Amino acid sequence: MHECRLVDLASAIDAWPQDRHPDSEPRHDRVRHRVIAPGLHDVQLADARRPRAPDGKGSPGPRGSRATHDFSAFILVHGLRVVRFRQFADGFGGVLGTVLAFACAYLMYPAFLRWAVPRKSRIIEAEPTHAFWSRRFALLSLGIILLGAWLGFGLVKVNTDPSLLDYFKPHQELRDGLQFVDRTGGSNPLTLVVSASNGSRLNTDDAYKKMWTLHGALENYKDVGTVISLPTLLAEGDRTPFSFLISYEKMMEIMEQPKYARVAKSFVTEDRTQAVFLLRMIEARRTKYRVDVVDDLRSVCRKYGFKADLVGGIYYLQGRLAKLVAESLVTGLFWLNLLFVVIAWVVARSVRGAVAMIVSLTLVPLSMLGGIGWFHVPVDIISAPATNVCIGIAIDSMIHLVFGVRRAQRDGKKGWQAWIFAREEQWRGIVYSDVIVATGFAIFVLSDFPPTQRFGLVVLAGCIIDILANLFVLPLLGGAQWKKRV
Repeated sequence: MHECRLVDLASAIDAWPQDRHPDSEPRHDRVRHRVIAPGLHDVQLADARRPRAPDGKGSPGPRGSRATHDFSAFILVHGLRVVRFRQFADGFGGVLGTVLAFACAYLMYPAFLRWAVPRKSRIIEAEPTHAFWSRRFALLSLGIILLGAWLGFGLVKVNTDPSLLDYFKPHQELRDGLQFVDRTGGSNPLTLVVSASNGSRLNTDDAYKKMWTLHGALENYKDVGTVISLPTLLAEGDRTPFSFLISYEKMMEIMEQPKYARVAKSFVTEDRTQAVFLLRMIEARRTKYRVDVVDDLRSVCRKYGFKADLVGGIYYLQGRLAKLVAESLVTGLFWLNLLFVVIAWVVARSVRGAVAMIVSLTLVPLSMLGGIGWFHVPVDIISAPATNVCIGIAIDSMIHLVFGVRRAQRDGKKGWQAWIFAREEQWRGIVYSDVIVATGFAIFVLSDFPPTQRFGLVVLAGCIIDILANLFVLPLLGGAQWKKRV
């Protein structure tokens, strides 16, 4: 199974331009986030270290312990990301970028923070007050949870096998040309290599009739446009005067001569046991996954006494890639959430805190993928990692927020007061890092390539969900105390 996947992915990578892999720019932006996010939280922590009260209770705990926990947790998550998307060229470069990012954020950046002197400004004076963060925002959090649950029903509508036309903008010359070609015979090539089920040779009159029947059946399939095959060549030969005097074997031998560009060699093997059918597939009519369409065509071959020995072409390659993307989304998110259960327990050290982190994190992929399904946004090999990027950002923010709660608890604050302290301390790092990352990925919206545009838009939406889940849902579920009825 893994060997087959490697072969399929090798073919897929070869299909892309070699000077720049389509996932390289998103990967570099993810590495940039690994520098920006820890740096912003370092600024926040440095500001928190400044005295808040004469008794000194405002100072946080040891920074090294928090850095160690953050580094370990994020590396674990990133390790899963590499396993999940190593097919998409994340690999060693992503791991090396992560290590260097943490080295810069935790070894180089703190030296510059010593020069930082906090100054009041109009922006700081306009920031949310203590009273703002003391509120529970129960209705807002409930609305976010219900919205995430409703969006989750869109998971069944997620399309991981988009049409070839979805890779190009409408009303442009390339898209219009593809649509014209698609309407007039199909735009996506598929190759079938078939042989007789009983192993007989294909140079007889009986085999010729059977292949013509198969040819017609393939043309009548709704997703198939034009079909070119060995029977069409032989039928063209039959139009020659006195062609009835020669056998089909002799006709094939004649067509193998240089005089006729050796055309027969492209459609039949030398032993006459296998023949090639070249199909042009219509993208606009397709309602099934490509791999399912290919399975249907295999069934058509079996129905008329043939078996498809080999299947190839861009059409089938895209179908296999789409299947890998779907499997990656399912298995990757499953193992990532399973790993996060352990991380949440280690970080929160309480059942309620761990459950709150898990529920809040679940809102991110649920809302993103569900929204993608409801709005019929195609998920391709380029835009698929967007969910993974936002989950990494959300986990990073959650860890910082929960560590802020634990520092507040060590300073004597309990219950909801600890969460208020953590929100006041960490909201800038959470919001600023998400906004910076979202702004960076939003640049892709200006691209002329729709998959890259979709990648940027999905990350932008995911960052908004990250902020809402971390600053409102997580504190409510993790620390809010409800008033008791008298």
